[in-house]
Order: sequence, then structure tokens, then C-alpha cells
Amino acid sequence: MHWRVLMMVWRRKLYVMGCVTVLVVAAWGWATFSLIGSPTTTDNGVKALDGVHTESQGLWQRLTIFRRDPKPPADPGVKFVKPTGNIPPKPQSESMMSKLDNLFSSKYVEKLRNLKVPDREDIAWRRKAIEQRALIDRQMHYDHELHRMGVPAMKGIGPDMGVIPPKQRLVHLDLKGAPPKIQYLKRLIPILKSLGATGLLLEYEDMFPYSGQIANIAARNAYAKNRLMDFLQTVKAAGLTVMPLVQTFGHMEFVLKLREFQEMRENPNSPQALCPSFNKSLLFIEEMLSQVISFHMKIDDSPTLDDEAGTNSLKPHFRSIHIGCDEVYRMGECPRCRDKSKHELFLSHVSSVASRIKSRWPGLDVVIWDDMMRQIQVIDLQDFKLGHLVQPMIWVYAEDVYHFVSPQTFDKYSMVFPTAWAASAFKGAHGETLLMPPSRRHLENTLRWLTVIQSENARFKDGIQGLALTGWQRYDHFAVLCELLPVALPSLAVSLATASLGYLEVDGRKNTILSALSCPEKSAESLSRRPWLDLYQDPDMSSFAWCMFPGGPLFRYSHRLLTAVAESKDYVEKIKYKRGWLTDYNIKHNFTSPVRVAELVEHATKLKGSLITLAKNASEVMIDIYDKFTIEEFIEQRINPVVDELNGLLSAASRLSAVKVWPRRPLPYIRVITDIKSLTNSTKKSTH
Repeated sequence: MHWRVLMMVWRRKLYVMGCVTVLVVAAWGWATFSLIGSPTTTDNGVKALDGVHTESQGLWQRLTIFRRDPKPPADPGVKFVKPTGNIPPKPQSESMMSKLDNLFSSKYVEKLRNLKVPDREDIAWRRKAIEQRALIDRQMHYDHELHRMGVPAMKGIGPDMGVIPPKQRLVHLDLKGAPPKIQYLKRLIPILKSLGATGLLLEYEDMFPYSGQIANIAARNAYAKNRLMDFLQTVKAAGLTVMPLVQTFGHMEFVLKLREFQEMRENPNSPQALCPSFNKSLLFIEEMLSQVISFHMKIDDSPTLDDEAGTNSLKPHFRSIHIGCDEVYRMGECPRCRDKSKHELFLSHVSSVASRIKSRWPGLDVVIWDDMMRQIQVIDLQDFKLGHLVQPMIWVYAEDVYHFVSPQTFDKYSMVFPTAWAASAFKGAHGETLLMPPSRRHLENTLRWLTVIQSENARFKDGIQGLALTGWQRYDHFAVLCELLPVALPSLAVSLATASLGYLEVDGRKNTILSALSCPEKSAESLSRRPWLDLYQDPDMSSFAWCMFPGGPLFRYSHRLLTAVAESKDYVEKIKYKRGWLTDYNIKHNFTSPVRVAELVEHATKLKGSLITLAKNASEVMIDIYDKFTIEEFIEQRINPVVDELNGLLSAASRLSAVKVWPRRPLPYIRVITDIKSLTNSTKKSTH
């Protein structure tokens, strides 16, 4: 019974399934055969099938796109060309986009419409953008490294910024103070050459071997002619130029201090400047220039070893003469000059001196310092034809160059002069008595000048000739010594290498400074921990004490001396002005506590012993560089004054300790400066 029921159910299920299958097949057949026909063109340019409404076309095409190899209907007006592999299809064409309208949804078609295939301009632009981004990343890394080194980052300065280094890089040797021995100067030439120097600016003052009627203006320890010529030949062999500097107006103390030349002073009480209206002045200047120029002419006339081998350049090594003319503070004061303005006196004298040089040596360029012309009008400079006679050397030693020489001043100079020079400093610019140069300030000054030269170079018809790195040894003839040349050699190396590259090399393994100064090679690990130059932690560049450059022992000695002098001065300051038992008041009245005094001066003896030892060592570290006169001057200026202060304290302490009894207060008033009568009167008025 049960199996009959199951059989009946199964038969009905098969019947239902058969009916459904027939209905599906019938529907499929109707859809297939009812859509077959010839294609017709619709309004939008797409071909449709005959007998079918255009709206049903989307269904058919959605069904036929799944066919493996659909073949388009034959059209005698269309020629199909097989595309090559080098020509990509263009989905953005109008006909294709129209067909896509019917194949896909409108949003998808809109996306396809906005899709563009990059052309050559797009690819070039993207490549340029990538390169620009890489450039920015490298510059950010460079600025970060500068920050680690304690060097300010400046806009436009970097290895990829395209800053063109100055064409000429001159190193200034100021010989009017602590003149080095010729043998030492010769050792410096290869170092300066490797750091990028192209020439020397030699300021002789009284160290040139003058002769004849002006022989007395030369110092007693002036260079001998044969030794000086040997040095100039060495400079020539290295391919460096020489520009002698001879003061011809201001800073004439080395001449006008002498009795036989005092009548040429503008002011009888000051030997600073000569009188430009005195005929003897111009004759004297001409004789002095004649001796210096004639001596240097021999550089190019006499051959060197390189000349004999045929490797010397045809360019002369003596091309320019610098006639000074800076800081002429005394003008228009003598009876001969009072009727003329200071500007007229200055321009007339410079014009006369330069004209005489040009007439006798037409191939020489004449260079002057620019500071006296900064306030002179363009028309006055043009009236005296200075643009045809001299080239200004614009000097600023501070960090902000434009603060002292504005862009308007550069514009004025460019209207008069076809070319100009610039001058920074590597020592001798931030303190008359400094022992160590502030290297960070000098480096920043050089970097600032690089940006200024880059900005102002185009103003001048012939561009800016170059940059002179000055290193003053005295502020004038009567001033004491400032930083010595060997002590400032690391500062010079950093500034010179920077000027030669157009930027400061932050990679210690790539820059030429460490190798030029014979410094020990640093490992990559040590450079990653600390940069090769750290002006934050080491402003005095004591890290260069490990280097073996000429004068290195004096560099290390100066750091020890700086520490000892600073400690002694702090001690004296503390004892005399911060403690209460060994002041000037105690010493004058012989009134103090012997026990306290003994405690205070206990350290003075030790400090004095250290300074005396340094005074004895000075000769050992300086004898290969300087003569005995410079060594004695250095000790007298740097060490003796501090020793004298300590001796004064020890002597006073000895006298005070000998006192055994003391008077009752009040102690008597000791008159020093104040007039006792006026003081008494003021005291009476105050009491009433």
C-alpha cells in the first residue's frame, strides 16, 4: 500500500519538473529567434537589430558578450586593421565611448571618460615632480645636518642648489702683526691650494724691504728681498695669483709716526691719514708703490721650475694692486684741505693715485676698499671716472651683509663700476684682543656672502670678480695682536672650502678640510653619533687639536693658554670684587683678617706657576713660525698682565699678613679722585 502511494507522488513530481523545463526552453527559444534580424542604425550612431526596439538592445548585448569569439556583422564600409603592439588602444575615442554607454552603467562610463592615458608631457612632468621631491628631501637632510653642526641653514645654499662659487678666492695675509717666517708661509701654500684658494692678498705694511729714501719705513725685522722672492716664486709655482696691498691714504701710521714724515699728516696730532693736498704726499705714495710693483713684476719675468718644464700658464700671477683707502677718518682738517669737501678730497686723491698706476702699468687692475664710497652719490663717482680706474672690494665681516651694504648700494656701484670684489673674514674681526677666532661667526659671514654674490652678480657688467677672506693681525699699527694665523687655520680652512664649493660639505668623508689639515680619519660609526664639525659643543674647534697641520702645536698650546688665562682672570675678579677681605679698600687701609687672606691667596700661587710654565713653553711652540720679537710681544701681551695681577694680590696679601694690630673704627677717608672740598661741601648740605 505504501509503495503505491510513493510511486504516485514520484510520478507527479516528474510531471511538474517536465512542465517547468518545457516552459524554460520555450522562453529561451522565443528570446533567441525573436531578436534575430538585420542591424539598423539608431540616432546615437550605434547599429541595432531589425524588428527590435532599441531599449531591448541592452539585454541582447549583455547576453552576447559572454560568447567566446563574437564576430561583428559584415559591413562593406568598414575596414578592420589589426592593431600593432606599439600603438595602444584609445579608450577615450568618441565611438568607443558611445558603445560603452550601452554596455555599462552611466557611472562606470563616466569614470572611463575621465580616465586619461599619460602622454609624453605628463610623463616628463611626473618625472620632474619626482626629481623635485628628491631634491627637497636631500635639502631637508642637508639642513638637518647643518643644524646638528651648529651652522645656520640659508635659503639657496646646498649641494643641489646650483650656487656658483666665486671665480677668485683670495686668502689675506696681514703681515703688519706677528709676521710668520717665510719657511712657514711656504708650508701653507699647498694647503691653501687644496682648499680651493686661487690667490693671496698680501698686506705688507712695514714688512716689505723698502729701500732708498723711504728705507726707514721698513721694520727692523722686515723680510729680506731674496727670502720674499723665494716665497713669491713658490706661490707662482702653485698656480696662485698675488695681489699686494699697500695703504695709500688711511692707516698710514707705519709711515706718519716717524719724525721725518710727520709733515705729511692731515692732522698734526694723528698719524692715521696723510694730507692729500700736500705735493710731497703723492710723490711719496708713488715711490712706495713703484718699489712694491716693480718687485712683484719680477714674479712673471723670472722662470720657475714649472716654467722651464713648459707647464706654466701664460696668465700673469701678478695682475692687481690693492691701494687700501679704507677708514680714512682724518680729512679736511689741515689748512690745505679745509676748502674742499671730504668726498671731493677722497675722490680726487684716489683718482690721482690710480691714474698714475694706470699710466705706468696699464695692465694692472687697481682695487680699493669700498667703505668710504658708500655715502658718495653716483654722479660724484662718475665725475671722477672711478669706474675706469678702480675696482671696489666690498667688505662686511658681520653675519648680516645687507645691514651694512644695502641692495641699493650694490645698485649704485653697478652704475659706476663694471665689476667688484667681496670680502669676508676668517679672523681678526670680532675683538681686538681675542686669542681664538669665533669660527661659527666667520663661517656664517662667508655663507651670507655666497648668497649675496649669487644675488648681486648679475648687476655688474663683468660680474663680481671673487671673494677675499681677510685675516687681520692687528686692527691698526698701534693695536695689540689678535688671533694668530696658525690658531685660526681651522677657521680659514672651513670658510675657504665652503667658498670654493659654494656650500659647506656636511659629510666628513667627502670634504677636503680634514685631509688638508692632516686630521685622523673618522669612522662611519663616530660620524653617525657626532658630526665632524660641532660648533655647538666645540665653538673653539678644539677637535682640530688632533690634526697635524703646520702650527698644530701652537693651536693646542693656545687652547691651554686660553683656559689658564680665563681661570686666573676669574680668580682675580672673584677675590677683588666678590669676596670681602682682599679688595682695594682692604689693601689701602691694611685692614683685614690674616686668616681669611691666607685662605684666599692659596690658589694664586698655583695659577701663577701655571702661567710661568706656559710663558716658557711659548718659545718652544712658536720658534718654527715666528721670530723672537713676535714671541716676546705675544708673551708680554697675553701672559705677563695676568701674572702681574696675581703678583699684586700675593704682594698685598704678604703685607696684610704682617699687620698684627689694627685701629679702631671709623677708618680714615683716603682721597683718590674726588676733590675733598667739593665732597665736604656736599656732605654738609646733605646733613643740613
